[in-house]
Amino acid sequence: MVAKKSYTDVDPESQPLLGGDDEEGKGFVNPQRKRCGRRCRRAHVWGLSALVFIYSLIHYILPAVHTEIQRLRDDHNIPVPPGIILGRCAEWTSTEGHPDPAEFFVDLDSPMFVSYGPLAVGEIEITQANYTADANKAKVTVSVAFEDHKFLEYVEVCEVRSEGNRERGAESGVGIISVPWSPRQNGRFHVLVELPLVDEASSKRSIQSFRTQMPSFGHTFRDLADYHFQKLEVATLDSSVDAEFVEATNLIIATTNAPVRGTYKVDCDVSLITSSANIDVNLNLHDSAEFKHGLPFTGTSARLSTSNGPIRATYNLTTTDSSREDYGGRFHITAETSRADINLDFDKAPIEHELLLDASTSLGRAQVTVSPEYDGPWIMEALFPFREVVDTRSEKLPEDPTGRNRSRVLWFNNRGAFVEDGAIVWDHGENRKGQIKLKSTLGRTSVVV
Repeated sequence: MVAKKSYTDVDPESQPLLGGDDEEGKGFVNPQRKRCGRRCRRAHVWGLSALVFIYSLIHYILPAVHTEIQRLRDDHNIPVPPGIILGRCAEWTSTEGHPDPAEFFVDLDSPMFVSYGPLAVGEIEITQANYTADANKAKVTVSVAFEDHKFLEYVEVCEVRSEGNRERGAESGVGIISVPWSPRQNGRFHVLVELPLVDEASSKRSIQSFRTQMPSFGHTFRDLADYHFQKLEVATLDSSVDAEFVEATNLIIATTNAPVRGTYKVDCDVSLITSSANIDVNLNLHDSAEFKHGLPFTGTSARLSTSNGPIRATYNLTTTDSSREDYGGRFHITAETSRADINLDFDKAPIEHELLLDASTSLGRAQVTVSPEYDGPWIMEALFPFREVVDTRSEKLPEDPTGRNRSRVLWFNNRGAFVEDGAIVWDHGENRKGQIKLKSTLGRTSVVV
């Protein structure tokens, strides 16, 4: 009887691969393929380790080595940032922990406040003076606190002036500049900007441009109801921005890892941007219905953007064009976050206004409470069990804002697995305008009528 030949009786390197229909080869593992799999896994591990090492080298090791070298050299040279011209610098009269503050006077045409370097840290507060002074100058008081008097050897507080360009024009203000490396020194600045007192009999004081570019500086705007900023730009990092009341035509606030809060009135465009923090604001959006750069005004827009943080906003919409019965202003609003909730509440709006709202999140609830004046469609993009329309008409009968005793009607058009749409109208909805769109990838969406 001839013995059946086993696959192990031959050289594994010369053994051919078996087809899937070979009964005798079931359960056979090709050693060559197994060795190749091990080599691929090793290559993946070594490649991933190399990427981690290179990333650590660039972002942690080399900066740390550079800082230690600079500390050994103890370089006191403070470079002037590009585009900035220095003027008079502060001369501290004391080397104790709290020297006398430095004072500057800045033109109100286009003031700017900047900071550069790792030692430029603190707060900036913008308020209105409670005393009568030069109506064309803002008083700037800079205070500093530190542990070691050597801290003042590494920083400069100076008057600054920008090299004018077509976009911004000439700007002047105060700058805090430090060495570009991190000495073993701790200090903190407080910048107080006092705008001139406005006479009660006078109208609002207009400021053409107001700009801050101060990383690591928290911003606080007090009640500035007597002032109107044509353009207000705030740029910071890892620091909060708070406002009691600010009015502007164009408003841009950008920060990271810190909240944006306050009450703002805007005539044209507003952008509030942060990350890993919340946005909690009251927005008064005003449509002036005027011409912009020679073209018809296209409406007032508002953008609220963050990530990993909730958004809560209360809106009050207004317009000045009362000559047209069919026009109540145009408002374009977007709100976006991730892994957090969005809650938007519209208190008041003009009759016949047009609202284009787009709110999106993931793993959170997107909810909007519409104003009685809204007359238009809505769309919700979410999974079927997580969409809801909260009907409050049974609790309180809606009053027709036009006074014509019309009925408030809620429509449902299409209900799919991922999308649902309808409309909130008065009577038959002949004047439907705008659109409300809510999206939550894996969360809930709610429209409160």
